[in-house]
Amino acid sequence: MKTAFITYAFIAAGLLLPAVLFAQQKDTVKVLEKVTVGSQKKKQTFTAITPAQSLNRQTLQQLNAPSVGDAARFFSGVLVKDYGGAGGLKTVSVRSLGAQNTGVNYDGIPVSDAQAGQIDLSKYSVTFVQSIDLQQANAQTMLQPARAYGSAAMLSINTLSFSTEALQRNHWQAGMKAGSFGLWQPSAGMNRVLPKQMAIGVNAEGIFSKGNYPYHIDNGSSSLNTKRENAELRSFQGEVNLFKQFADSATWQVKLSGYTSSRGLPGVVIFYNERSVQHLWNNDYYIQSRYRKSFNNNSTGLLVSAKASRSYTKYIDPDYLNNAGGLDNRYTQYEYYFSAALSQLIQEHLTVSAASDAAYSKLNSNMPDFVYPARKSFWNGLAINYVRPLWQLNGAALLTTINDQVKTGVAAKTINKLTPSFAFSGKLTANSPLMFRLFYKHVFRMPTFNDLYYRIVGNVSLNPEYARQYNAGMVYSASFKGMLKHVSISADGYYNLIKDKIVALPNKNLFVWTMLNLGEVSIKGLDVTAEADGATSEPVSWFIRMAYTFQHALDITDPSGVTYKNRIPYTPDHSGSALISVNYRRWTGGYSLLFSGARYVLGENNPYNQVDGWGVHDVFVARQLNIKQYNLQIKGELNNLTDQKYDVVRYFPMPGRSWKISLLFNNL
Repeated sequence: MKTAFITYAFIAAGLLLPAVLFAQQKDTVKVLEKVTVGSQKKKQTFTAITPAQSLNRQTLQQLNAPSVGDAARFFSGVLVKDYGGAGGLKTVSVRSLGAQNTGVNYDGIPVSDAQAGQIDLSKYSVTFVQSIDLQQANAQTMLQPARAYGSAAMLSINTLSFSTEALQRNHWQAGMKAGSFGLWQPSAGMNRVLPKQMAIGVNAEGIFSKGNYPYHIDNGSSSLNTKRENAELRSFQGEVNLFKQFADSATWQVKLSGYTSSRGLPGVVIFYNERSVQHLWNNDYYIQSRYRKSFNNNSTGLLVSAKASRSYTKYIDPDYLNNAGGLDNRYTQYEYYFSAALSQLIQEHLTVSAASDAAYSKLNSNMPDFVYPARKSFWNGLAINYVRPLWQLNGAALLTTINDQVKTGVAAKTINKLTPSFAFSGKLTANSPLMFRLFYKHVFRMPTFNDLYYRIVGNVSLNPEYARQYNAGMVYSASFKGMLKHVSISADGYYNLIKDKIVALPNKNLFVWTMLNLGEVSIKGLDVTAEADGATSEPVSWFIRMAYTFQHALDITDPSGVTYKNRIPYTPDHSGSALISVNYRRWTGGYSLLFSGARYVLGENNPYNQVDGWGVHDVFVARQLNIKQYNLQIKGELNNLTDQKYDVVRYFPMPGRSWKISLLFNNL
């Protein structure tokens, strides 16, 4: 009862707070201020003060990327751990700083997981996504939650529902995708304009896949062709979004979202033993709200955000050897989050902002001797931005306070940490296509509940993991007349230093591990991103996007250790992607490439631990048909064209050649 009361009280506060805010101010405005709405413009990521990348809706539709995790692989500097198949877990690490140091925002509000510290991006479909953005260091906007300053990089997922475009007109879409390995993916969504500058949006999607893709085990005369087992997926996700614009152009948004899934977890394939009976269930629900308002001729900005979430996970492994006859672990996470941010234009060139966030997280479980941890987190941030015609300076400082409590045992000590960041960009002349930029950022990540309190393995004496980031880069962006219209190229060199890296090491035996602060990692790298577009004639246009990463991530913990100056696990020296698309009247065709160099599965770099590099080629063709006032898009894909046999994670074979056909019907 107490938990339910807190939940309902928090939700009510999050929904009613905007009403209280604007009710306290007497509103004498009768005419809606002018607001320009229209189609979504391409973001100018190449001119950002810190490295930024973006994939808009049009580009996402041209990639073999059913989920946000799949799409993130096309960003430079990103490594995705993929365990294969439609339901395979996908976690993202940016510049080898680890998934726990990569923040995720969904429609402007942070997504979190106190238990594991990393977000499974396979849960987020791209069907209704308008853009996916990756920002190094800090986001460009000054009006944002303080929590956003606490990550080394931020991956932002943006939908149409939280935009003034939702007020433009009614629209709907319905689609179906079908493909290899028993894939069926129906979806539908609509946006309805309501009276009094309001709009409501509803969307839903289901994914059903057997996941039984064939794979090959190469072992000379004992080679074997077989199919993946225990890889089925059934998932459903849905959202209801409410958008309101007031007479003074303030906006209020509410999102109610749910996700449920049941998926088999295919095991490692070793010595032809692919048996796996592990299964995972997820039930995630949350409600979030944002209120944004400008004062004093847009010189003052206010942003208030709130969120309440509940995430339930059930994991079973009947083959696990214990007295109970297997594992049946169940976890329930709760988080209540509130944020307030204020920005102020001090003078023509100077803007300052301040933000304060608070969160309360707790974890329940059916495991014996569980400590039932709870965490109170506070973030207080201050930022300044100074802009001149030829250069820009940005600085920020974030004070983070983390306090843990447990019902039994000993809790981790309270952490107070101040972390600064600094960024600069400049041009030699106003019309110069060249821009130079650099940034420094200090971040830390608190150990997760699993790191600290997991039975037998956890270590409450762990220190936070600290990372220092240094970046220097150059951008070239120009427009032309003729076949080539635009070209943008960015190259950023960086150096990251991680101290007190949290690692798992064997303790009593290979089945009992413990978490320790032993690691120190040096990461040197170069990210290159290029985009170009043009037209050979009026009906023919083209677009090219390429991303490349060179990275040298070395363990420098102990000069006497066997892993000293060896590459850390799963960090190839070379990786990248490419996309080429051509439009001819109502036809679109394209080709995409993903590649990764060799890497090692353990810190000791020997031939036995090496995993071969791989490259995957995909092609697609799409046709637009107009039926009265409606539009029908038919698209066919052939993925992994060369039937490349490869693993992203060792002993987890990835799908070979496959196909997909999709139909999208809408009134847009």
